[in-house]
Amino acid sequence: MPVGVYLIGLAAIVLVPTMALAQEPGPPGPYVVDLHVAMAGLPKDPSFFPPLPSGTLVPTRSLGLDVGGHVYPLRIGPARLGIGASLSRTAGRASPAQPSTSSTSSPPPRQTSPDVDSAMTTLAPQLSLNFGSSTGWSYFSAGVGQMRIRATASPYASGSSSSASTVEEKVLELQRLQAINVGGGARWFMSTHVAFSFDVRLHMVAARVTDEASTPKTNTIVAGAGLSFR
Repeated sequence: MPVGVYLIGLAAIVLVPTMALAQEPGPPGPYVVDLHVAMAGLPKDPSFFPPLPSGTLVPTRSLGLDVGGHVYPLRIGPARLGIGASLSRTAGRASPAQPSTSSTSSPPPRQTSPDVDSAMTTLAPQLSLNFGSSTGWSYFSAGVGQMRIRATASPYASGSSSSASTVEEKVLELQRLQAINVGGGARWFMSTHVAFSFDVRLHMVAARVTDEASTPKTNTIVAGAGLSFR
Protein backbone atom coordinates (compact mmCIF):
# COMPACT_ATOMS: atom_id res chain seq x y z
CA MET A 1 0.00 0.00 0.00
CA PRO A 2 1.44 3.44 -0.93
CA VAL A 3 2.95 5.57 1.82
CA GLY A 4 0.54 8.37 0.87
CA VAL A 5 -2.45 6.27 1.94
CA TYR A 6 -0.92 5.76 5.38
CA LEU A 7 -0.28 9.50 5.68
CA ILE A 8 -3.86 10.33 4.72
CA GLY A 9 -5.19 7.83 7.25
CA LEU A 10 -2.93 9.19 9.98
CA ALA A 11 -4.01 12.74 9.20
CA ALA A 12 -7.67 11.70 9.44
CA ILE A 13 -7.13 10.10 12.85
CA VAL A 14 -5.46 13.25 14.16
CA LEU A 15 -7.60 15.92 12.51
CA VAL A 16 -11.14 14.55 12.87
CA PRO A 17 -11.24 14.77 16.70
CA THR A 18 -9.62 18.21 16.51
CA MET A 19 -12.24 19.41 14.05
CA ALA A 20 -15.02 18.01 16.24
CA LEU A 21 -13.67 19.90 19.25
CA ALA A 22 -13.45 23.08 17.23
CA GLN A 23 -17.13 22.99 16.28
CA GLU A 24 -19.40 25.51 17.96
CA PRO A 25 -21.71 23.95 20.59
CA GLY A 26 -25.36 23.74 19.63
CA PRO A 27 -28.32 25.45 21.31
CA PRO A 28 -29.73 24.35 24.69
CA GLY A 29 -31.44 20.97 24.65
CA PRO A 30 -32.76 19.07 22.86
CA TYR A 31 -34.29 17.71 26.08
CA VAL A 32 -33.34 17.33 29.73
CA VAL A 33 -34.49 15.43 32.84
CA ASP A 34 -33.78 16.93 36.27
CA LEU A 35 -33.38 15.12 39.60
CA HIS A 36 -32.92 17.48 42.55
CA VAL A 37 -32.83 17.42 46.32
CA ALA A 38 -35.29 20.17 47.30
CA MET A 39 -35.91 22.38 50.32
CA ALA A 40 -39.12 24.36 50.70
CA GLY A 41 -40.86 26.74 53.04
CA LEU A 42 -44.21 25.60 54.46
CA PRO A 43 -47.27 27.81 55.05
CA LYS A 44 -47.56 28.80 58.73
CA ASP A 45 -51.12 30.10 58.76
CA PRO A 46 -53.35 28.05 61.15
CA SER A 47 -55.80 27.38 58.31
CA PHE A 48 -53.21 25.04 56.72
CA PHE A 49 -53.32 22.77 59.80
CA PRO A 50 -56.01 20.84 61.69
CA PRO A 51 -57.18 22.42 64.98
CA LEU A 52 -54.21 22.56 67.37
CA PRO A 53 -53.72 23.57 71.02
CA SER A 54 -52.49 27.12 71.57
CA GLY A 55 -48.69 27.37 71.34
CA THR A 56 -48.21 24.19 69.29
CA LEU A 57 -45.03 24.20 67.21
CA VAL A 58 -45.58 23.75 63.46
CA PRO A 59 -42.97 22.96 60.79
CA THR A 60 -41.78 25.88 58.66
CA ARG A 61 -39.18 24.08 56.51
CA SER A 62 -39.33 20.83 54.58
CA LEU A 63 -36.98 18.57 52.64
CA GLY A 64 -37.64 16.22 49.74
CA LEU A 65 -37.21 15.62 46.02
CA ASP A 66 -37.94 17.54 42.84
CA VAL A 67 -38.05 15.86 39.42
CA GLY A 68 -38.75 17.47 36.06
CA GLY A 69 -38.52 17.17 32.31
CA HIS A 70 -38.20 19.77 29.54
CA VAL A 71 -37.91 19.94 25.75
CA TYR A 72 -36.61 22.85 23.64
CA PRO A 73 -38.45 23.01 20.29
CA LEU A 74 -38.15 26.64 19.16
CA ARG A 75 -35.75 29.54 18.91
CA ILE A 76 -36.98 33.01 19.96
CA GLY A 77 -34.37 35.64 19.16
CA PRO A 78 -31.26 34.89 21.24
CA ALA A 79 -33.17 32.46 23.46
CA ARG A 80 -34.49 28.92 23.16
CA LEU A 81 -38.08 28.24 24.21
CA GLY A 82 -38.50 25.39 26.68
CA ILE A 83 -41.68 23.49 27.57
CA GLY A 84 -41.85 21.21 30.58
CA ALA A 85 -42.93 20.63 34.16
CA SER A 86 -41.54 19.74 37.57
CA LEU A 87 -43.02 17.73 40.43
CA SER A 88 -41.77 18.28 43.97
CA ARG A 89 -42.67 16.63 47.26
CA THR A 90 -41.23 17.85 50.54
CA ALA A 91 -42.11 17.14 54.17
CA GLY A 92 -41.27 18.58 57.58
CA ARG A 93 -42.01 17.85 61.28
CA ALA A 94 -42.16 19.88 64.46
CA SER A 95 -42.18 18.21 67.89
CA PRO A 96 -42.69 19.75 71.35
CA ALA A 97 -39.96 19.62 73.96
CA GLN A 98 -40.05 16.30 75.76
CA PRO A 99 -41.45 16.58 79.31
CA SER A 100 -38.91 15.75 82.04
CA THR A 101 -39.38 13.57 85.09
CA SER A 102 -37.51 13.73 88.40
CA SER A 103 -37.72 10.01 89.12
CA THR A 104 -36.64 7.06 87.05
CA SER A 105 -39.27 4.85 88.69
CA SER A 106 -42.26 7.04 87.87
CA PRO A 107 -43.82 6.95 84.40
CA PRO A 108 -42.92 9.84 82.08
CA PRO A 109 -45.41 12.71 81.90
CA ARG A 110 -47.92 12.51 79.09
CA GLN A 111 -47.34 14.66 76.03
CA THR A 112 -49.87 17.50 76.04
CA SER A 113 -48.99 18.91 72.62
CA PRO A 114 -48.93 16.98 69.34
CA ASP A 115 -46.14 16.28 66.87
CA VAL A 116 -47.10 18.06 63.66
CA ASP A 117 -46.18 16.78 60.21
CA SER A 118 -46.74 18.74 57.00
CA ALA A 119 -46.16 17.48 53.44
CA MET A 120 -46.38 19.63 50.32
CA THR A 121 -46.70 18.33 46.76
CA THR A 122 -46.40 20.78 43.86
CA LEU A 123 -46.95 20.25 40.14
CA ALA A 124 -45.43 23.17 38.22
CA PRO A 125 -45.84 23.31 34.40
CA GLN A 126 -43.43 25.84 32.90
CA LEU A 127 -42.55 27.82 29.80
CA SER A 128 -38.90 28.89 29.85
CA LEU A 129 -36.50 31.16 27.98
CA ASN A 130 -33.05 29.57 27.89
CA PHE A 131 -29.79 31.41 27.20
CA GLY A 132 -26.51 29.69 26.41
CA SER A 133 -25.48 26.57 24.54
CA SER A 134 -25.78 22.80 24.77
CA THR A 135 -22.78 22.74 27.13
CA GLY A 136 -24.55 24.93 29.69
CA TRP A 137 -27.37 27.43 29.93
CA SER A 138 -29.37 29.59 32.31
CA TYR A 139 -33.12 30.15 32.16
CA PHE A 140 -36.14 32.04 33.43
CA SER A 141 -39.51 30.30 33.54
CA ALA A 142 -43.10 30.66 34.70
CA GLY A 143 -46.35 28.72 34.68
CA VAL A 144 -49.58 27.86 36.48
CA GLY A 145 -49.85 24.62 38.43
CA GLN A 146 -51.39 23.02 41.49
CA MET A 147 -50.37 22.30 45.06
CA ARG A 148 -51.50 19.81 47.68
CA ILE A 149 -50.79 20.16 51.40
CA ARG A 150 -51.40 17.44 54.00
CA ALA A 151 -50.93 18.24 57.70
CA THR A 152 -51.19 15.70 60.53
CA ALA A 153 -51.29 16.21 64.30
CA SER A 154 -50.36 13.14 66.37
CA PRO A 155 -52.45 11.97 69.38
CA TYR A 156 -51.80 13.88 72.62
CA ALA A 157 -53.15 14.20 76.15
CA SER A 158 -55.76 16.87 76.86
CA GLY A 159 -54.07 17.58 80.22
CA SER A 160 -51.06 16.69 82.35
CA SER A 161 -52.90 14.52 84.85
CA SER A 162 -52.91 10.76 84.53
CA SER A 163 -56.68 10.78 84.07
CA ALA A 164 -56.62 13.24 81.14
CA SER A 165 -58.27 11.98 77.99
CA THR A 166 -56.39 11.37 74.74
CA VAL A 167 -57.08 13.53 71.70
CA GLU A 168 -57.01 11.38 68.57
CA GLU A 169 -54.89 12.06 65.49
CA LYS A 170 -56.14 14.90 63.30
CA VAL A 171 -55.55 15.27 59.56
CA LEU A 172 -56.19 18.16 57.18
CA GLU A 173 -55.68 17.62 53.45
CA LEU A 174 -55.93 20.52 51.01
CA GLN A 175 -55.97 19.61 47.32
CA ARG A 176 -55.97 21.47 44.01
CA LEU A 177 -54.67 24.75 45.36
CA GLN A 178 -53.84 26.90 42.33
CA ALA A 179 -50.24 28.12 42.33
CA ILE A 180 -48.49 30.46 39.89
CA ASN A 181 -44.77 29.66 39.72
CA VAL A 182 -41.94 31.98 38.70
CA GLY A 183 -38.28 31.04 38.88
CA GLY A 184 -34.98 30.33 37.22
CA GLY A 185 -31.82 28.30 37.35
CA ALA A 186 -28.93 26.93 35.34
CA ARG A 187 -27.32 23.72 34.09
CA TRP A 188 -23.59 23.05 33.52
CA PHE A 189 -22.79 19.85 31.63
CA MET A 190 -19.80 17.98 33.05
CA SER A 191 -20.08 15.46 30.21
CA THR A 192 -22.25 14.99 27.15
CA HIS A 193 -25.10 13.50 29.17
CA VAL A 194 -24.75 14.69 32.79
CA ALA A 195 -24.93 18.20 34.25
CA PHE A 196 -24.98 19.87 37.64
CA SER A 197 -28.10 22.01 37.93
CA PHE A 198 -30.14 24.11 40.33
CA ASP A 199 -33.58 25.75 40.35
CA VAL A 200 -35.17 28.35 42.64
CA ARG A 201 -38.94 28.81 42.30
CA LEU A 202 -41.51 31.08 43.94
CA HIS A 203 -45.02 29.59 44.19
CA MET A 204 -47.84 32.11 44.68
CA VAL A 205 -50.73 30.09 46.09
CA ALA A 206 -54.22 31.48 45.54
CA ALA A 207 -56.77 31.80 48.33
CA ARG A 208 -59.57 29.26 48.33
CA VAL A 209 -62.91 28.96 50.10
CA THR A 210 -64.70 25.59 50.26
CA ASP A 211 -67.20 23.87 52.55
CA GLU A 212 -64.37 21.92 54.18
CA ALA A 213 -61.75 24.65 54.68
CA SER A 214 -60.81 28.19 53.73
CA THR A 215 -57.19 29.18 53.15
CA PRO A 216 -55.65 32.61 52.46
CA LYS A 217 -53.26 33.33 49.63
CA THR A 218 -49.66 32.62 50.52
CA ASN A 219 -46.20 32.39 48.97
CA THR A 220 -43.62 29.67 49.30
CA ILE A 221 -40.18 29.05 47.78
CA VAL A 222 -38.87 25.69 46.59
CA ALA A 223 -35.10 25.51 45.95
CA GLY A 224 -33.45 22.42 44.49
CA ALA A 225 -30.02 21.30 43.33
CA GLY A 226 -28.73 18.09 41.82
CA LEU A 227 -28.18 16.46 38.43
CA SER A 228 -29.67 16.81 34.96
CA PHE A 229 -29.56 14.13 32.24
CA ARG A 230 -30.07 14.06 28.47
